Amino acid sequence: MIGFIDNKNKFFERIKELGKKNASTLGFMPQGAFEDYAKSRCIIIAYDDEKLMGYLMYRIVPRYSRINIVHLCVADDFRGKGISKQLLDTLKEKYNHRYRGIQISCRKDFAHATAVWERNGFISLKDIRSRSLEEHYLSLWWYDLKQPNLFNSSLPTETKVSALLDANIIIKLRDSQKGITLPPTENPQVLLADWLINETELCYAPETYNEIQRDKNIQRANSTRTFLDNFRMIEVDEIKMNKTAKELERIISGSSNNDISDRKQIASCIVSDISYFITYDARLLNKREEIEESYDIQIFNPQEFILQIDKLLHKEDYSPRFLKGVAYHTISQSEPKHIQTFINCFWLQKGGESKTEFHTTVYRIINASSGQLFVVNQNGKAIAFYGTNEEQTSIGLEFVRIIETKVSLSLFTQVIYTILQDGLNKGKTEFFVKEKFLTEHQITILENIGFVKQINGIYKKYGDSQLVSRNDIPVLLKTKFNIQYKDIAENVSLFDLEKMLFPLKIQGLDIPIYIIPIQSLWAGQLFDSITASEDIFGAIPEKLWSFENVYFRHTRPITEKAPARILWYVSGNKYNSPRSKSIIATSYLTEVMTGKPKELFRINSRYGIYEWCNIANLCNNDIEKNIRALKFSHTEVFQHPIRFTHIKEIFIEEGQKVNTFASPVLTSESIYFKIYQLGKWGKTR
Repeated sequence: MIGFIDNKNKFFERIKELGKKNASTLGFMPQGAFEDYAKSRCIIIAYDDEKLMGYLMYRIVPRYSRINIVHLCVADDFRGKGISKQLLDTLKEKYNHRYRGIQISCRKDFAHATAVWERNGFISLKDIRSRSLEEHYLSLWWYDLKQPNLFNSSLPTETKVSALLDANIIIKLRDSQKGITLPPTENPQVLLADWLINETELCYAPETYNEIQRDKNIQRANSTRTFLDNFRMIEVDEIKMNKTAKELERIISGSSNNDISDRKQIASCIVSDISYFITYDARLLNKREEIEESYDIQIFNPQEFILQIDKLLHKEDYSPRFLKGVAYHTISQSEPKHIQTFINCFWLQKGGESKTEFHTTVYRIINASSGQLFVVNQNGKAIAFYGTNEEQTSIGLEFVRIIETKVSLSLFTQVIYTILQDGLNKGKTEFFVKEKFLTEHQITILENIGFVKQINGIYKKYGDSQLVSRNDIPVLLKTKFNIQYKDIAENVSLFDLEKMLFPLKIQGLDIPIYIIPIQSLWAGQLFDSITASEDIFGAIPEKLWSFENVYFRHTRPITEKAPARILWYVSGNKYNSPRSKSIIATSYLTEVMTGKPKELFRINSRYGIYEWCNIANLCNNDIEKNIRALKFSHTEVFQHPIRFTHIKEIFIEEGQKVNTFASPVLTSESIYFKIYQLGKWGKTR
């Protein structure tokens, strides 16, 4: 028998035992990892009566539209009986056409495993050196799930999470590789797992050499230096590092060599734009909240880092907090000197572009009747330059150039979303990206938003604001994308399809719909510039300029489930503005997190909307009290707010009990679409 299980399944403890027994080949897993995978139903088992025959554990990586196999393990008594094939076939069948493919990293010298991948249709894309003390190489295996073009059919591009290892982590890794037994809570060997090799870049600071030099055992010190070859030493601006290390004295006090070294390593992480510092040092872990409040880094122990890896990967693509200090403005034709400066700065000479070609592109936009040029600045420095051109029904991004910095991917995502929102507000139905020198990471982002590459190399997105029934989908896909719906119907959810076709809405998604109350202040800060303009304090631009966000609330009284639709109801305020006591926007609810305030605040700090004082107020300073974080995206702000009196009438018409919306309310699809049409067009269609 084959089946998907959760952590309450009778075989769950045996799965952990089997994994532990084969840890030398499977790789070590942190405490709690098996539980997380089981709760997500990402473990497939093969069993016969009371016998566990084998299991397959995997991760879904939406940002790359792929499945990552973490473990494939068959019990000794059942090897050679086709169990691996049955497990893999079950995985393939479940996700066929829905994701790009399945990926696994495996040691080249594991001949049996290599044969398994080959027999099951996987291809070896490349070889990579492992991080083990001994020189081993990994093969990256790939199975194509034949996803239609609309759903990202090309091979994924990697964006790695860079993390700086404390010297104490490197020493413990060295010891674990030499066979020295370490307690589970002090064993960082999980960082060397083969399945992480494509997603993490582990680094160390130059200061690490000073830590090693203090080891009086010369042979051991030399062994540690050799082990450093498995990681990258970061380049550090020494002046900036020393200045930051001095600042850190107020948090990390002490004058010992270890104290000084700790400050220098943390400072090296900060000034080198590395987002994560990994340590077992109890003092640093206890001080991390103070450090994180002042500097743009997060501090984890190895187990925490691995358990959060998927969220951290997404942060590399999109983190609104990185956009602090970012502002954009248009450039007029009357600024030829400035225009030439931007051409010189953003011309891709190394990419093979001629300066004349870029000059022509820019001035073609200037001379177009509906052409516009934009420059994006951060802290007074130009970091992006792009141009758009509008036609009657479409808007095109003619070029986009972004300087490679920590904000690059976040900024690109936001530029695309801004163009989409602007175009939708103007009634545009088609969107084009014509930039010839897109990076692979930018292409991945475009595809995830719903852009499809055309024969001429231009990326196009269909973006009509209309309501369609499930029955309309086959004709729509055939007409717009030349895709046969029958080829994807079994494996692609209508919800995924709707997100790709945003802002189109499909009737009959069979997902929950919630009306969620929100204070006017937070509506203005999170998504609604109209509400913000009515507030005496207004909105903070870098916080409002965000296509994905998170909203914190109490856990009572309803338990929201994702995916879902949200209708945002603005509660009354003392100014009694036209948009208070009204539904003013709709979003997708993409994730619901429940947990302790500090934990949720750290996980979602990349959004940069809330300060800790806001969270403390929400939980009445009771940090042991659970709260809820609602992650939402694809917000459409209504030009026509639906007042409470009108909502009440709709509820009565649809036979639903009238509510004051003091807390979230589960409602029906028919009510949703009546409200959506009124908010979008001021009338039902």
